[in-house]
Amino acid sequence: MAGPPPPPPGPERDRRLAAQPRYRARKVEAVSDLVSSFMGSEAAKQMRRYTRVAAALNQTFAPEVLAKLKPVALAAGVLTLEVADGPLLAELRQHRAHELQSALIATGSGVTKVIWRLRRAR
Repeated sequence: MAGPPPPPPGPERDRRLAAQPRYRARKVEAVSDLVSSFMGSEAAKQMRRYTRVAAALNQTFAPEVLAKLKPVALAAGVLTLEVADGPLLAELRQHRAHELQSALIATGSGVTKVIWRLRRAR
């Protein structure tokens, strides 16, 4: 007969598993190895790209505009930005897009195209 079914994931299961005694030593890894493996990972590269994009956005737009602007995707050199209202979207697309593109190039973000779209109301 099989044992009882495994408990569903959640904090209670995690507490119960953490309270169980361990009969062998845990695997030891040097922190330097963990950090170096993370820094070379794709997730770290993506975080660095987003940091460069955020720097370009902060450099180009005022805080009032940034409150209504949200980067939603960055893939293959294409940055997608959602804007909260239509008039601001039109202004950014027509009058401020070249400033943003210059800032993105200057920060070395790798962005070659910016897609602007209106954020859906929730």
